[in-house]
Amino acid sequence: MKIGLHYGTYGDISVLTHILSNSPFDKDKDKFIFYYNGDEYIFSRSVSILDELNCDIKIKLFTTFTEWKTFKGFDKLIQTQVVENYFEKNTELQEYLDAGNICLSSASISFDHPNFHYNPFFNLIFFYYHYGYNFVNYYKFNKKENLLGVYHKPVEGISNGKAQRNYLYLKIKEILNDDLVSYASSDYNLKLLLQPYDKFGHWGNNHITSYIDFTTSVCNVVFETLNANAHFEDDAIGTNSYSRQYITEKTLKALLFSEENIFFIWYGPTKLYKHLMDMGFWFLNSEFYDESIRIPRNYQLPGYSYMEQSVVDTSNYLKSLKEEYKTNEDVHQHLMEKYGHKLEKNVELFKEILNSYSKKDEVINLIKNGKRD
Repeated sequence: MKIGLHYGTYGDISVLTHILSNSPFDKDKDKFIFYYNGDEYIFSRSVSILDELNCDIKIKLFTTFTEWKTFKGFDKLIQTQVVENYFEKNTELQEYLDAGNICLSSASISFDHPNFHYNPFFNLIFFYYHYGYNFVNYYKFNKKENLLGVYHKPVEGISNGKAQRNYLYLKIKEILNDDLVSYASSDYNLKLLLQPYDKFGHWGNNHITSYIDFTTSVCNVVFETLNANAHFEDDAIGTNSYSRQYITEKTLKALLFSEENIFFIWYGPTKLYKHLMDMGFWFLNSEFYDESIRIPRNYQLPGYSYMEQSVVDTSNYLKSLKEEYKTNEDVHQHLMEKYGHKLEKNVELFKEILNSYSKKDEVINLIKNGKRD
């Protein structure tokens, strides 16, 4: 069978090429073709090329969801959701899926549908190639000026609306004092205008691939975009909250940079944390995440959970290590002796996932079966 796939951008194909990544392929200037189980998956930016090849199924690949009703002449549509959450109502998503179309999504939704295939890790695959993490080399630098580092600092006008992050930053600072370092960014006249997300969002440029700052610290805190108990509030578009979640390049760094022997404390949605643990990944606060303990009530921070508590407990652990071993280098050496094998496992797992997809046949079956209404 010939399956023709019309695309426009890398975002359109990023998930499908990952799913087919361990299959042989050919390419020329107008198309590339993956071969799997006797079928040809023909990708081209030209519809006319797909027509000339007499494809048995012709599929439109796209990313921006609002476009789907404008696409004509295709047997079905496949929408790839990467980078962000869905901003559409459930009714709109349901209509699209009920029409026989497919979503391959890194963002979750609150209802089940046979045409919706979800894996939060799709985002990390997209970021890995799109932002150039595949070009990063690792040299095992051993410069530990700090015990704990973080890309965050409560600043009026920039970190507003980040109550959980601000609370945890201040709590960690209370525990570690000068052993917590916030990586600095240059001051300039327009900083309070250009960085905040409610204006121009230049803070988003912080997704640079470098680990130079991180490697100066024994351990680092990564704050994911969403909080531990956060869900996507879409009241602004006239619907209820749907508990939609996704992960970002911050998590990619915390996994990839294990290869540089850097430890990370990960903070984000509890559901996604558990998904990462089920996949076999590890962060330093994984040693302290414990739902059997009684966590203190905290009325200053609504929704305080085991996730926040694991960050606090890990900070206290780092403090005790510093008191015992005196230098950051010796603390790092101790952590490497105790947990270095878990950093190695992070790297091994990521490389395995990068080169194959365990649910490949499930997605292939979804693509081949059924027609668009």
